[in-house]
Amino acid sequence: MILRNGRFAGVTAVVVALCATAACGGSSTETGKELTIWSIWSEGEPNQKVLAEAVKDFERETGVKVKAHWKGRTAIKTFLPSLNTDNVPADLIEGNHRELTRQFAATKGALDLTDVYGMTIPGEQATVAQIVGDAYRKMGTSADGVLAQVPYQVSTYGWFFNGKDFPELVAAPPKTWPEFVALLDARKAKGRAPLGQDGSIPNYNLRYLEHFARALLGDAGWHGLAPDKSGQGWRKPEVLKAAQMVEALAKGGYFAQGFNAAKFPAMQQKWANGESDFLYQGTYLPREVAPYAKPGFEYRAFRFPSVEGKAPTMNVTATGFGIPKKARNAADAKRFLAFFLSKRYQDKISSVALEMSVRKDVPAAPEVADLKTALDGGEVNEADVLDMGDFNSKVLLPLNDQLLFGKLTAAEFTERLAEQAAVYWKSKG
Repeated sequence: MILRNGRFAGVTAVVVALCATAACGGSSTETGKELTIWSIWSEGEPNQKVLAEAVKDFERETGVKVKAHWKGRTAIKTFLPSLNTDNVPADLIEGNHRELTRQFAATKGALDLTDVYGMTIPGEQATVAQIVGDAYRKMGTSADGVLAQVPYQVSTYGWFFNGKDFPELVAAPPKTWPEFVALLDARKAKGRAPLGQDGSIPNYNLRYLEHFARALLGDAGWHGLAPDKSGQGWRKPEVLKAAQMVEALAKGGYFAQGFNAAKFPAMQQKWANGESDFLYQGTYLPREVAPYAKPGFEYRAFRFPSVEGKAPTMNVTATGFGIPKKARNAADAKRFLAFFLSKRYQDKISSVALEMSVRKDVPAAPEVADLKTALDGGEVNEADVLDMGDFNSKVLLPLNDQLLFGKLTAAEFTERLAEQAAVYWKSKG
């Protein structure tokens, strides 16, 4: 526990805090165990380089041997089956907050990290809890109250553009959807197809309907549609209106030619080369397109404009670590979590990974600074997004693709969605 003066109560906590800041070469000898990390990053990615540097420094400063496995984005999926065995292969598993609070915590194999939030950041006065903040702590807590994640990075989404091409938008981005449509019409009148879109990624295609509907229905209203076993929720007038707005995009000639047949990342590559003007993507976009963006590209972005007077809240993804209950070296895993939140590494989340640290005292990378400002001043989507299994992949996403590709009208889309949702849930019993 923590006393009001910020110091740890108990000899064990004091030792842990001191050892995290000192060279504690005897710790690995005392435990006789290595620390194993499974990361979502692949070798050579900017985030991997930051994490690898922290691993190397942790080894040198604590004497604990660390094995980092660069598993890529399927780390959690590959890791989960091991929780049913006595041979869990990692002490730290990396993932976003949804993966860790739903998939990982749902196995009952996730260690509650409440005590980690009480640890002091090595070489600093602040605790993990003070650094992370209440909002991200809440996001890292499962539905049954298990604090399953310690995050270090936060991502959000916005409309990206080249500030050199649109200097007027840097100071005054469109605030309402009609203003944005007027801008798209003006670009189209100049012979441009202003919107980039990788149509081969169904989740990317859903973002328009989702944002229109969240503005019109609110977060809880949108997230309550899929669990409606009658399917009738999809017939709500707000859903129809949201679908009509997607239909207008589909029929308006705004998307770059071939977007519905292109394979990712073809369209974001073309956007980065100046072949389209705007792309709705996550704050990971600048680092993804960096290898092929045209020279001097100035990354700027604005949040999704308001719809009928209400801006949809900003979706946020927090990336961080969890610890399995069966971890062989949970003590050193906890020490590493506090160690990695040190400002020296969190500064590099900004400068190297071009992302946003959870630390308030670390400015966002310039490429995503606009969205950090919007995130700090806007409302964050905190509604509980239920895990609907394969509902999205079998029902919502295929129909939404047809809507965005102009193969269904809004009315046809909502009717088929209502019908197929009812059939889907009936099949589940």
